[in-house]
Amino acid sequence: MGPVMICTSAFGADRVRQLGQAGVLEHIKDAGAQGVEIREELLSEQDLPLDQLRAAIEQAGLICVLSAATALFDDNSRLNGEEMDQSLARAEALDAQWIKFGLGQLCAECIDDGAAAINSRLGEHTLPILIENDQTSCGGDPLIHAALHRALDAPLIGTTLDLGNGYWTDHDLSQAARRLGPNVRYVHCKAVSRDHDTPRACPPNDAAHAHWAELWHHFPTDVPRAIEFPLDHDNISATARHVEQLKALA
Repeated sequence: MGPVMICTSAFGADRVRQLGQAGVLEHIKDAGAQGVEIREELLSEQDLPLDQLRAAIEQAGLICVLSAATALFDDNSRLNGEEMDQSLARAEALDAQWIKFGLGQLCAECIDDGAAAINSRLGEHTLPILIENDQTSCGGDPLIHAALHRALDAPLIGTTLDLGNGYWTDHDLSQAARRLGPNVRYVHCKAVSRDHDTPRACPPNDAAHAHWAELWHHFPTDVPRAIEFPLDHDNISATARHVEQLKALA
């Protein structure tokens, strides 16, 4: 069984910026989760200096992953190199075990160049990198992810599979799980509802859990899984139930 993580964004951007990301660590710990996903886009003065946030995570006994604010590739399939370097430095300052990047708009024709750019930029970095199927047309395509991993052939680079993002990009979750399963090192868990035909993240119902359980055999049994659907910061018992449900996925 892999550890259950909770994304700080699950408590709502406004609440997290008000409290600081350290302000939700006690809830995460008390709900029985083993780790926290710090969101770079939500870092505020409340979270600085980062060694203070790092100490709070360590004191809570949680493992840490940093979710980078900027995708790897821009709209012209160019590597966002400076932003990548900044995110890696922040992950190291937090003593994160992994860093997660969205793929961004890497077109199929640019995969070899993109892989070369990533490898060149990484240099001597040893922090494991997890590339997510995001909500962009290229970055959500499991075929592009699979081709990029073949081109990279790098053991420190794996996949974050988000179980809900395909609703934004019209990509099938079952197909993504089959194609990317061997590379999956982290799973983002959220169900999706529609509000006036607009997808919105929501907590999973029994049907969503059953679907996830059917897909789980594609992944390593000890893969970390993260809550990325809305949580009530004032209801630890409800969060604890969600944590237990994710622990049961194996």
